Amino acid sequence: MAELTPSPLHFGWFIPTMGDTSAFGDPTAVVPPSLDLFERTAVAAEDAGFEYALVPVQTECWEAWITCAMVSARTKSLTMLVAARPGLVAPTVTAKMISTFDQLSGGRVAINLIAGGSPTEMAGDGLFHTHDDRYSVMDETVELMKKVWTEEEPVTHAGEHFNVKGAVVRPRPLQKPFPEFFLGGMSDAAMEVCAKHADVYLFWGDRPEAIAAKIAEAKERAAVYGREDELRFGMRLQVIVRDTEEEAWAAAEALIAGADSQKWQGDWTESKAQDRMKELVQAENYRLGDHLWSGITTVRPGAGVAVVGNPQQVAATLSEFVDVGCTHFCLSGYPHAEEATRFGRDVMPLMRDSSRSIAIS
Repeated sequence: MAELTPSPLHFGWFIPTMGDTSAFGDPTAVVPPSLDLFERTAVAAEDAGFEYALVPVQTECWEAWITCAMVSARTKSLTMLVAARPGLVAPTVTAKMISTFDQLSGGRVAINLIAGGSPTEMAGDGLFHTHDDRYSVMDETVELMKKVWTEEEPVTHAGEHFNVKGAVVRPRPLQKPFPEFFLGGMSDAAMEVCAKHADVYLFWGDRPEAIAAKIAEAKERAAVYGREDELRFGMRLQVIVRDTEEEAWAAAEALIAGADSQKWQGDWTESKAQDRMKELVQAENYRLGDHLWSGITTVRPGAGVAVVGNPQQVAATLSEFVDVGCTHFCLSGYPHAEEATRFGRDVMPLMRDSSRSIAIS
């Protein structure tokens, strides 16, 4: 028998920069944001075997770049998936920030392209582009960053949104040709930029059959740019893992019991992904399947679909996403340090073993 294939799966965790909790409806359970919380979560994730950490961008969150830099200095192997919001910082400056981070961290940075959240948040940051224009800005930003990272001569660029003359960025990235790009979003504009530039298309939680349809569409778009074999796919999911299924569902219910379901609704009027979360939360008892649950969507914006169950059930559910083409899992759970440890101990070995079970013939 030939050697077994190496594991194709990659796991990331989440740093809760707006604070943490074990129960959204219990004010005494809240852990406020702090460097101690961020470091403790990151070290737990690193020790559990996670490869990277997502740091969010939202009004309630602490600033992502500074948080990533502080956490990176306090970890050994964890890659920081840091948010880049085109339009806020000039592309050449963003490129220099990323390549400097890449060099100083020993190649431990990846780029999470963020077009924006709610119109209110974006207006507060001085961003007033329309939805599709934000992705046009993103497209041109990434093109310009790639140029200044790879071209030998100073870059002059006259585009729709940016003009630079003789741009030089030093240092160049440590990772060649540059760090990986992650991107989410469900709109046509998001999928188009993803097809052109993303290394990993990160979907928010949904039923596997819905994700399979999105993957097929994304591959068709990527093929237009000759990138159908370059684009990989991942899931942004919550996890609630306990020793027994009964304990897991009890923990899920306790997490949102008594919480204010209106607190985090906001005005996400331009987010197709958030629209989909609102659809999924309409399921009876928030059950999307035997072990998929949308209850967290009632108490926080963003990716609120959770995999709930004992370790074998959680692994089996995640494997359904592997079967439709996903290789990356960016996960989170409450409280984050404890859930990272639990997942790494009880579920990750099952996923790793499963991914190695097919030998090369």
